[in-house]
Amino acid sequence: MSDAPPTRDPRLLIISDLDRLGPIMRDCLAPRPINGVRNYIAGIAEIPRAKTQAVLIGHDRGCRNIEAAVTAIKNVAGPKIPVIFCCEPVYEFVGRRMLDHGADDYIIFPPEPLELERALGVASRATQKKIAQDSIAAVPLPTPEELARLADLLPRIGKPDPKRLSAMAALVAIAVNADWATISSDGKMGRAGRGSARSDSATLVEPIVEGEQRGGQIRVGPKVGGEEYSEADREKLRHYGLLYGRLLEGARRAENWRKLALTDDLTGLPNRRQLLAFLKEKLAVARRDRMTVTTLIFDIDDFKRYNDQYGHDAGDQILIEVSSLFAQCCRKTDLVARLGGDEFVVVFWDPEGPRAVGSTPPKGVLNVLQRFRTALQKHTFARLGPDAVGCLTLSGGIAHFPWQATTSAGLLEAADLALLQAKEHGKNRFWVIGRGDVEIDAAAT
Repeated sequence: MSDAPPTRDPRLLIISDLDRLGPIMRDCLAPRPINGVRNYIAGIAEIPRAKTQAVLIGHDRGCRNIEAAVTAIKNVAGPKIPVIFCCEPVYEFVGRRMLDHGADDYIIFPPEPLELERALGVASRATQKKIAQDSIAAVPLPTPEELARLADLLPRIGKPDPKRLSAMAALVAIAVNADWATISSDGKMGRAGRGSARSDSATLVEPIVEGEQRGGQIRVGPKVGGEEYSEADREKLRHYGLLYGRLLEGARRAENWRKLALTDDLTGLPNRRQLLAFLKEKLAVARRDRMTVTTLIFDIDDFKRYNDQYGHDAGDQILIEVSSLFAQCCRKTDLVARLGGDEFVVVFWDPEGPRAVGSTPPKGVLNVLQRFRTALQKHTFARLGPDAVGCLTLSGGIAHFPWQATTSAGLLEAADLALLQAKEHGKNRFWVIGRGDVEIDAAAT
């Protein structure tokens, strides 16, 4: 900790480049409490230890993945604590890049006092009597093994890794030398250690708090060797409860952002970005294993009429119900996405095995479409008044890999062309381009 006298002010935390940034912070902002650690991993572990007003990150040019480190620091700090990146003028492009990875701002080294005040959101006490301070003492680091395990754990926090809770439990067990430890979160549990982990046998229990809510729990068994847990062990366990809460909260926010980036706001279906990624992935597998991929583009016949007659709210409800109905009729391997407006795309990923020589497009897709058409005719669209049942029709165009196209763009273009042909032939039909332009009704029956 620093040698400054006791104060109720939250501290400022320096992460990395401590020898250069420490004296500058001391001269500009003393006697405000200032702490520092010498690397990014230690900083991530340190943030929850004490009330922190702002974080200043020095540029560690030896870090191989500085973007992930800054993202993790911001996730642990949370939205209310400013995270500022500091770099030399020649590396200003790195500072700008960090703004896309969680940093709230960046400043150029050496920063001016007023610039520090602005960036960190603190008021300088330069006009007050300064209290001498020889140096900023680095906060004691966790053990090297803890830091190594924390470094391995960080990339797994933000991913749907089924073993991440067990890895978190293993880190806790090592940190307090426990015979066993468990971590529970979102109804799931991870366990590490040698001893029994019965729910009623925990020696220490610490909540994991995410934001303002309790998000899980850390439970540890007896200490290895039968010793009593010290106050330092209890404090360390409290620290891990805070740290894990911040990390899991940040991972949840990141997952929500990811879903928002890949999801259509109205229908909740995958959007164009997710559709293209899914189609690219399945085509790669199809080329390798000689599988079949089918794309369908469909829209609602005369959708503008429903919007004009019943209002845009009713039109939105039609889109929601149609998308939900089609998703229910599809198989688990298929993907239904909204392209925009009243236009939807379905990727049928056929689990029928490799294509045989001379094979034709699979009939399973046609069966799905016929099932959907039957369900659509029976569905009640409550917002459509006299048109509630049986009046809504769709038109669609179908293209198969490898028969009509061999790329994502080619499949979508071929399916779109087939949709136009379906419209030209009277609407209310699914059209298969090529192979004699077979109508879906005739093929399905």
